[in-house]
Amino acid sequence: MKIIINAFSTQLPQDQKVYDDAAKVLSWNRWLLTVLGIWPKNPSEIRFGINFGYFCYHMLMEYLDLCLFISNLEHVIENLTENMAFSQILIRMAMLKRYNKPLGTVIDEVFKDFDYRKYKTIEESDAFIKYNKRSKLFVKLLSAFVVLTASSYYVKPLTAKPPEDLSIVIPENASATYELPYRFHVFYKIEDDQTYLYTYLSQLPFVFVSGFGQSAADCLMVTLVFHVCGQMSILAMRISKINSNADSCEEELREIVKDHNRLLQMGTVVQEAFSETLLGHLIGATSLVCILGYQVLTNFAKGQNADLVTFITFAFLVLLVLYAHCTVGESLITESLNVCNAFYDCEWYNMPTKKARVIIICMARSQKPLCLTAGKFGIFCLSTLTEVLKTAMGYLSVLRTLL
Repeated sequence: MKIIINAFSTQLPQDQKVYDDAAKVLSWNRWLLTVLGIWPKNPSEIRFGINFGYFCYHMLMEYLDLCLFISNLEHVIENLTENMAFSQILIRMAMLKRYNKPLGTVIDEVFKDFDYRKYKTIEESDAFIKYNKRSKLFVKLLSAFVVLTASSYYVKPLTAKPPEDLSIVIPENASATYELPYRFHVFYKIEDDQTYLYTYLSQLPFVFVSGFGQSAADCLMVTLVFHVCGQMSILAMRISKINSNADSCEEELREIVKDHNRLLQMGTVVQEAFSETLLGHLIGATSLVCILGYQVLTNFAKGQNADLVTFITFAFLVLLVLYAHCTVGESLITESLNVCNAFYDCEWYNMPTKKARVIIICMARSQKPLCLTAGKFGIFCLSTLTEVLKTAMGYLSVLRTLL
């Protein structure tokens, strides 16, 4: 009997080690944001200025390259393949800086929830850990694919199969054989190996800045939204178990209203902070799925396996981020509606009139669920994923017809 009791006690929520381990996901986010200089608890204007200035300069060169070769449709497609992705990263970094303080207040609230004393039952603890594990899984997957995509794209000129007859492809301008990893315009001719090497290496920091910019924003958003979802799930459990007895329900109801208001404020800040980011991602992801699909088909037809692997990895990264955004948006809506249903299902009709009125007010507020919005134009949920894929495939069909 003693053994059974000891085994059961290890499953109780009163184990701070479990929550300390869960808090690692915040440490990972802190590391990503600190590198960019925008961790809300310790921001660095100098570090952010260097990273953002370096990124903006190369983006201007990318836009300039697009304008100079706007009449060459194949070149435009090559440019947009990376241009659309980097423009999204630019928006991500700018929005993280703009909403740095509001996000800092949300992160402070999140830290408070990694305390075993806040959770009363095993079910509440399991709900919290479930969403925390989802956050950790996404951070690991995204980091792995960002590293793989960014590195493979950077070394693509070195691994790409050269044309069989360069004299046909490049009859006059031999400098064009020096292919750079990105479509950044350079104001000088690259006619020797030394100049090419220095130019090639000068673009290496862009791999890290773009990688951190992509990972930091997406990981932070998913972590915060899944955390709110977990707390919403716990709140729904507590609402459904409210004791209708007049003597005991007052304290419970006060804590529930307080927690509900806190979560609504957290969710609203996250929604506002990432609204522009998600709008840029919605437009960019639709374009990128179409363009990358075209690149995959083109390279497959040409037998360029090195480029094919790069573009497939790139496409998988785009779909992974899109799926994650739609999934967290769907989870946020679902858990918000569960809270609303919990208010309806509790025994509010047996409570004193004063307390029942409070429940009715909570019902009215919870009927408008928290959600992630793309600007003011739409809501991110699983149906958004299917709409983006359908639209992208339609554009891909038109693009293949034109080219």
